[in-house]
Amino acid sequence: MIRPRFAIKLAHTKLRSRRGMLIASVLVSSLLFAAFIACIAVFTGAEKSADLFVKKAGNDKYLVMVQPVIPNDVLLYTRDLSAEQIKEIKAFETQYYANLRAKYKAAGVEYESSQEVSALQPDAFKPATLPEDQRVSLNFQSPVVNAFRAQRMQGYVKVAPNTIDNLKQTGAAYGATGYYLQAPTMFSPIPNSHIVLDGHEDLSVTDMKSGGSTSYGYLTHAMYNSTYQFSDSHLLDRYLVTRSATKLKGIPVVVSAQEAAELFGTSVGIGAEPKDVNKQRDWLASVQQKLNGYTYQVCMRNDTEQAMLNKIQQDYANAQNHRDDKTYKAPALQYGYPTSPCGDIATTQDTRSTAEKKAADTLVQNQKKLGAYIPAAHYMTTFQIVGFVHPQPYSIATANASSYLHNLLASQEFSMSAMIPQQMYDALPDTLKFSSGSLLANDSSGADTQPTQLAPRVLEFKTVAQARAFLDTETCPSSSTDACKKLYTAAPYGSNYLILDEIGKLLQRIVGVALPVMLGLAFVIIWFTVSRIMSDSRKETAVYRAMGASRSDILGIYVTYVLLVALRIAITSIVVGVVMAFVVNATYGTQLTNVALSSFGIVSNNLRFNLFDMTSSLIWITVPMIFAVSLLASVQPLIRSVIRQPIRNMREE
Repeated sequence: MIRPRFAIKLAHTKLRSRRGMLIASVLVSSLLFAAFIACIAVFTGAEKSADLFVKKAGNDKYLVMVQPVIPNDVLLYTRDLSAEQIKEIKAFETQYYANLRAKYKAAGVEYESSQEVSALQPDAFKPATLPEDQRVSLNFQSPVVNAFRAQRMQGYVKVAPNTIDNLKQTGAAYGATGYYLQAPTMFSPIPNSHIVLDGHEDLSVTDMKSGGSTSYGYLTHAMYNSTYQFSDSHLLDRYLVTRSATKLKGIPVVVSAQEAAELFGTSVGIGAEPKDVNKQRDWLASVQQKLNGYTYQVCMRNDTEQAMLNKIQQDYANAQNHRDDKTYKAPALQYGYPTSPCGDIATTQDTRSTAEKKAADTLVQNQKKLGAYIPAAHYMTTFQIVGFVHPQPYSIATANASSYLHNLLASQEFSMSAMIPQQMYDALPDTLKFSSGSLLANDSSGADTQPTQLAPRVLEFKTVAQARAFLDTETCPSSSTDACKKLYTAAPYGSNYLILDEIGKLLQRIVGVALPVMLGLAFVIIWFTVSRIMSDSRKETAVYRAMGASRSDILGIYVTYVLLVALRIAITSIVVGVVMAFVVNATYGTQLTNVALSSFGIVSNNLRFNLFDMTSSLIWITVPMIFAVSLLASVQPLIRSVIRQPIRNMREE
């Protein structure tokens, strides 16, 4: 019986035989396991880091934007009207104008039926096989259409199966909370509103900037276009640099960093966004530091003043077109452009006759009696920047690894408007809020504006599984509104956490395939090494047996030898794997941190995108697997060597 310490010594001595083959086998096996360990460490770190940023973006929750689906036939978003719908529209139109006549009569104002515009108009593209009264389509120039839609919407809300109350009941089954409201403002965009830049109100601008007609394009021109919407402060928390409303000097607003730098950066020494992703983080930090609290003003002019501005332009164009026409007679009433930002529109000429002035005055008095008079008005509104988003166009999604990661982390579901934190706005004094007059700037029936009961909501979920279950079961993708047969459309909000979750599951499946393949290769390599070593040691084995060593003694020596080889493979694998993962993290960690921080609009020294994490159980399962595979691979050559007769080994040698 050979003592254990002698077995270990003999096994250790055998490590010196066939050193070249042994070293090659150890290195190849170690590299296999090291690559596996490095990949697991890198992917674990990346997955945890991405999840950390996603949770930071959603305040430790997973967010879903939900939009109730309103059937097209409710608001008649269709060219093909049924006979029943046509009949309903005609009946409504008859009652609409009857009510209008009664209103005029009660106000003592003469009613002119020639001003009536029918809600239906003949449509030559309708099939000739239809009856004549059905070959019609909606006339969107008629006020009846908007009023009819408003009535249908009011009726739908009363019976709708997808109001906020229904949504709360549905969401409760999935653990949803929040239900944050996303509401538009009544602040009119271009051409009614213009941002005042360098003390100038550019009234020549009548079209919005769209930047390619994308959500990104509209968002990065939201201040210029004067498009704003209210959003719950909780949802904007990650973008906010200022969170208190006590010292604000205007309406708080979260804007894109790109537009802030473009419009106001020159005054504080900030240039355009750098293309180098490693410089974007510092650029964003500079924008947040220097432009936080920056105030700017927007002048909004109501429809009455907008009509006056249009008249100024039209009168000028007519005068230029007839400058050589001696018979041309200029309008009796003319206006002049304001001489200061948000200034008054002055009358520059009024040569109307007494009768014309009296007719105009009568028209105003009649409008007042009917409650339809809107005097010319303009309002200067002050905004104050309290936060920044940092969107990126989807077109660069595949440009490089950094932009690919950027689009993985940051959702493409951008708002197209600058966002006003609701709770901060509510805390403002009335003198800083939107002017009550500005809400009456335009005549809006509200027909196309969804009521609060059907407004978009943002829901919170504690886990990705809850969010996914809700999305898969209760909603359609946001892009499939027309084809959706469910009550809601929805999409992840704030980040693409579902894609990240899918990537995590894909990596698990890859590991499930790669691990057996790697173990199989290691099995073959170790089997070959042990078989070769034992084949070369037959004479030595016979000598041990001749000296009285039992089969179990021989087995103990070789098992010890295999375990020592496995130990070398394990140690080498761990060391090389850790070094490989550390090098990857050192090479790409800082760059990916900058990408992640800029993607989420977060500037923090406490967050890092780490590609090195050794906490995965797979890493530590790999170590016993190395020993298990080594022992398993040595079973066949061990049995063959032990059961052979010593004399046979001597003869074959």
